Amino acid sequence: MLFLVNALVLLAFFVLFYIIALLKNNYGLADMAWGLGFIVIAISSLIYSRNFSLISITVTLLVAIWGFRLFFYIGIRNWNKDEDYRYVNMRKRWKTHIRLKAFIFVFLLQASFLYVISLPIQLVNFNRLVFSTPLEYVIYIVGLFLWIIGFIFESLGDRQLKTFKKDPNNKGKLMTEGLWSWTRHPNYFGESLMWWAIGIISVSTLSAYLFAGLIGPLFITYLLLYVSGVPLLERKYKDREDFKAYARKTSKFFPLPPKK
Repeated sequence: MLFLVNALVLLAFFVLFYIIALLKNNYGLADMAWGLGFIVIAISSLIYSRNFSLISITVTLLVAIWGFRLFFYIGIRNWNKDEDYRYVNMRKRWKTHIRLKAFIFVFLLQASFLYVISLPIQLVNFNRLVFSTPLEYVIYIVGLFLWIIGFIFESLGDRQLKTFKKDPNNKGKLMTEGLWSWTRHPNYFGESLMWWAIGIISVSTLSAYLFAGLIGPLFITYLLLYVSGVPLLERKYKDREDFKAYARKTSKFFPLPPKK
């Protein structure tokens, strides 16, 4: 029943954001719903199950920190700006029944992806988990440590890029300093690592059925690496000579020391 309740709550949430996007004539606002949607799922499942164990509270808190940071970062950037080029291109491809297609292929599709990725959150909040061995505590702490590293990569990477773009002297240039000298996509790497950390925390009691939740971090890592994250930016810059030089010495995803 919990999984059905979460699905209905998530559907209502994305319908609300769809209406807001229609009023603003900007389907790019779906990006704002992404981080908040995970918070909605986490809080919905926590309240419905009334499960306030250490693991449930930890996972919900970590998701809230990540989701609110992402919401405000994207919201401040996008709320009063023109629609992102990705959604403009979608409108051009669709030509007819644009509103219906946007609802199905942007908002409903994003809600479906979010639901799958949130599986470790839902499983943890659905089950009352208690540590019984020192090993389980160690796994929990490792997950927390990895989440902190991931959060640093995503938030600091975003901040470095924002500061770089604010400088008019950098107009038209590529960001290649700081974390961006270790990986071409520090923010996406950080997001992936945070979800793997949540997955690790969710299986820290080593209950066999909880490992099904690892579908979530697997899925979002696949999306970031092969669908909506890294590939879009790589294609955007692939013909630029400065990007080719940057790519030759900088790791694509996993952080590594820059090549000489």
